[in-house]
Amino acid sequence: MVVGEYYFDLIFRGLPAIPKIGADLWAKEFEWVPGAAFSTALALTRLGTHAGWWCAFGNDVFSRMIIDEARREGIDEGLFIHRQKPWRRISSAFSFAHDRGFISYKEDQDPSPTPADLERIRPRILLLQGFSLDAERTALIAAARELGIKVCSDCQHIEMDLSAPGMVETLRQIDVFLPNETEAKALTGEQDVEAALKSLARHCPTVVIKCGADGAFASDKGRLYHAPALAVEVFDTTGAGDSFNAGFVYGLLHEPDFASALDVAVICGSLAVTGYGGRNLPFHSDLNQYRRHSAAI
Repeated sequence: MVVGEYYFDLIFRGLPAIPKIGADLWAKEFEWVPGAAFSTALALTRLGTHAGWWCAFGNDVFSRMIIDEARREGIDEGLFIHRQKPWRRISSAFSFAHDRGFISYKEDQDPSPTPADLERIRPRILLLQGFSLDAERTALIAAARELGIKVCSDCQHIEMDLSAPGMVETLRQIDVFLPNETEAKALTGEQDVEAALKSLARHCPTVVIKCGADGAFASDKGRLYHAPALAVEVFDTTGAGDSFNAGFVYGLLHEPDFASALDVAVICGSLAVTGYGGRNLPFHSDLNQYRRHSAAI
């Protein structure tokens, strides 16, 4: 069960410089793609995993276009929430080979699933797009644990560190924490990714840090791993983290061990950057040609 918003991504490539006030810039390339949790739901669908996507949509043109794309890709609509009003989520991305930036807008906060929803749906894994300490989120995590549902949570640029009230307690309730390198360092105050990994692993049984071109570093039950990224030509990094998360969840469900699950995550994250907005995602039949073995460190 994927819990997360959609975004309608407008992606500008080939800019001569990073945007700034007073400058008119012309992109050499442009595309729009469904983004955010759409990428996660799409990756899981292509990998052959039955995934419900808990997401709200409105009657606006952006919502309708995202729903049309979801239907075209065969994404399960069973958990879609339909609102008879605009429910716009838009991001304008300026994409460079090394990184990207966003200007974003969202109309309203998606309604959270309740403990009763979890009891009705009974997923094996609950994948949360972002991290939150609000009462609804902590109640949802507690309910998942009561039901024996594994909880995986992304981070998504929260403005807190480990000293924030309730932060450590919430991390201890999560089974898998999936920040990127920047987020992990900001949370822990560490300058080195391995130090950040060890710091977070003191509070969460499984931590996976996404490191872009350096692949991923992970800690699972006290053992450390590193999976290098595939050697690919980077086209657009938008959606890579969401695609990585999907690959890791697939791996938890279907792979024989943790190292293999981490490999699939890195395959999905690496292939995502070879096209616009994470759309060059693998199908299940593609995985074997890219498989390697993560190494313990």
